[in-house]
Amino acid sequence: MNADEAPLPPALGHLGHGHRLRLAALSTPVRFAAGEFVFRENEPATRCWLLSTGSVVLTTLVPGRGTVALETLHGGDVLGWSWLGTRQLWQFDAQATTTTDAAEVDVAALEEMALSQPDFGYAVTRALSGVLIARLQSTRARLLDLYANRGER
Repeated sequence: MNADEAPLPPALGHLGHGHRLRLAALSTPVRFAAGEFVFRENEPATRCWLLSTGSVVLTTLVPGRGTVALETLHGGDVLGWSWLGTRQLWQFDAQATTTTDAAEVDVAALEEMALSQPDFGYAVTRALSGVLIARLQSTRARLLDLYANRGER
């Protein structure tokens, strides 16, 4: 994939040109049809995706409630964080809700390159950390809204 065509989310867009080229070299363009599962809960987490168009819903099975939508991601978002953990299994299901185009990143190759090129690893880690922090803040805001005292509104 050409680095200038790589659908980098805004938080990754500030990577230097050389780092963008390296990240693009680890990426493959993919397309998911509406209804297609990108990954399933408890399967090995070996990829992540930089979404450029479309939408993907994250769901989980809640006993007594069935399948529950947790979040919908869109173009510009990063999909797939479970590979960062020690238990590298998907924690949710991810299903395209519309035709979705993305750059699929091979995280084993990403980790190998990050180890062999520490400047690249540091830059990508900082960028991904920024995206993850923004996602956590968004989740926090949704939880505060969900559990707010309805009488205080």
